[in-house]
Amino acid sequence: MNTDKPNKTMQVIRQIIDVENQMLKILLPNDFKAEKVEVIILSMDRPEVETKGIANLRGRLNLTEEQYDDFQSNVKKAREAWERDI
Repeated sequence: MNTDKPNKTMQVIRQIIDVENQMLKILLPNDFKAEKVEVIILSMDRPEVETKGIANLRGRLNLTEEQYDDFQSNVKKAREAWERDI
């Protein structure tokens, strides 16, 4: 095993970039200190889904009252378990 080189942590950045005139422009953060990178390009056939927080979920679950009560009971139990583990 070669121990001449120090261990380096791999830095990973994921970006979704628009292709313009068959070219990509990738802006790296100032603290990204690599001299060489590997680029893997994956096409996106579907538009990126915009997330607007919890507001997007309102009205999405069509639960019966029994299902809703069961769901709320499970959420309450999960929260109580978190509080005990802290």
